[in-house]
Amino acid sequence: MKTQLFKTLAVALTLVSLCSNAKANVTQDLNSLGSNAESVKRANRLESRSRIAIVQNRTVDRHMRFELGSNFGAVASGDSYVNTQNLGVNLDFHINPKFSVGAHYAKAFNQLTAEGRNQWDQYRAAINAGNLSKTAPDSDYVDSSIMGVVNWYMMYGKINFFDVSVVQFDIYSLAGAGQVTLASGPTTTYTAGGGIGFWFSQHVSSRIELRYQNYKDNVISGSRNMNLILANFGLGILL
Repeated sequence: MKTQLFKTLAVALTLVSLCSNAKANVTQDLNSLGSNAESVKRANRLESRSRIAIVQNRTVDRHMRFELGSNFGAVASGDSYVNTQNLGVNLDFHINPKFSVGAHYAKAFNQLTAEGRNQWDQYRAAINAGNLSKTAPDSDYVDSSIMGVVNWYMMYGKINFFDVSVVQFDIYSLAGAGQVTLASGPTTTYTAGGGIGFWFSQHVSSRIELRYQNYKDNVISGSRNMNLILANFGLGILL
């Protein structure tokens, strides 16, 4: 009986000793996780200062560079008798990534709206019927425009372009002034707006732009204050 009791106590002591050793080993392993040299090295590599700098800095250099571009756009809120679309060329000089100045030229292509065609049909019918008191529809369409602009690139970032590459973009505002040539002759024009510029590489760019433009035209009934909204899409080359 005593022998059996001693055996039971011996087994119990052995189990307690094994559990204590296992607990000590687990505790030691857990404590060593935070101080493991290899783990610390990997964490440092993942969060290094150089990696953060690459994410934050602009990848496309725009210090003292020219950008030559072309654009196509549509005009809204203009003459109710005419639909106008613009085809233009731009030359911008980037002083630094924050500011650029440029010269923009646009050639206008005009078509009569449904209302415009209706008014002209009525005018021709009246003239053919001998009604010489009927006046032609009031319309003074745009032929071309040339302006100087200043761009301020106030925000920038990067996007994943269809998993092909990381593309840098800038959100910018612009203001400018120049001359618009109408059917009645040249007049002063002003513009302001904003857009997004995409820099696909050191030499390829694209822009989406929305801006307001104002000028005074000259129709039969007198001078009118024209307020236009222009939406443009363009492609460019950084020289």
